[in-house]
Amino acid sequence: MYAIATLGFNILVGWSGQIGLAHAALFAIGAYGSTIGVEYGVPFLATMPLVGIGAALIAVLIGFPAIRLTGFFLAIATLAFGFVIVETLTAANDLTGGGGGMIVEVWTLPGITSSASTYFLTAAVAVVAFLVARHALHGRFGRTLQAVRQLGTLVGSLGVSALRYRLYAFAISGAIAAVAGALYAQLQSFIFPAMFDLNLLVPFLVMVFVGGAGSLFGPIIGAAFAVVLVEVFQDLGDLQAIAYGLALMIAIAVLPGGLVSLGAELRNSRLVGRFGRQRSASKRLVRRGQ
Repeated sequence: MYAIATLGFNILVGWSGQIGLAHAALFAIGAYGSTIGVEYGVPFLATMPLVGIGAALIAVLIGFPAIRLTGFFLAIATLAFGFVIVETLTAANDLTGGGGGMIVEVWTLPGITSSASTYFLTAAVAVVAFLVARHALHGRFGRTLQAVRQLGTLVGSLGVSALRYRLYAFAISGAIAAVAGALYAQLQSFIFPAMFDLNLLVPFLVMVFVGGAGSLFGPIIGAAFAVVLVEVFQDLGDLQAIAYGLALMIAIAVLPGGLVSLGAELRNSRLVGRFGRQRSASKRLVRRGQ
């Protein structure tokens, strides 16, 4: 679930270069939207595309006024929108249960437990999401997003609308986050607004940058790393966000390209380079001796 959510966040942050911080709130929209839909008689599997479309539209509404901002200002603007969404979920007591939360009706496959059903469904969604993302991001769409990230509005001279592609990134990111949120609600079986505040947003940032922003498989590595951190930091209480922040800073300082770049960094390191040169020299001496 984290890998799916981080895949969407990575499209926005890593591929299009926009630090939009409403991702946890869009994740919440998926969790609440799916749960409310099921309560009103919509089959759970049908709620996932519906919340994806709804979150994509909301993400575009968030992105449109904020899209002309950059860097810190974009981050603050989208973070504020995220807070508004979470506070709205808290205030809508009759619909969402308010701060007290709501029980999630868990979907199950015939013959297996609810947790196993959620696991297999999540695995299937993850495979589909990453295959579709691989096809899109390694094609024209991904190259255009990278051009928008690197050149900004200068891509207009190439006949490309930077505004349109940035909104595409917001929409796709929001849709994927909402689908992951719907699955997350199934796992938790009980949701409340405080689950989707900064304590969730900060781990998402860690997953993107520690895994490798702008890489396809970085979200999987980053999600695995974050799950380990959850176990390590689970007893820190309110200090968890600080611990995540420190882990993020250390990881970026040591590996700017994320864990996905570890192999390349090792190959380019002095120690490995020296070892490689020594092996080459040894092979030459052996050949001469023969």
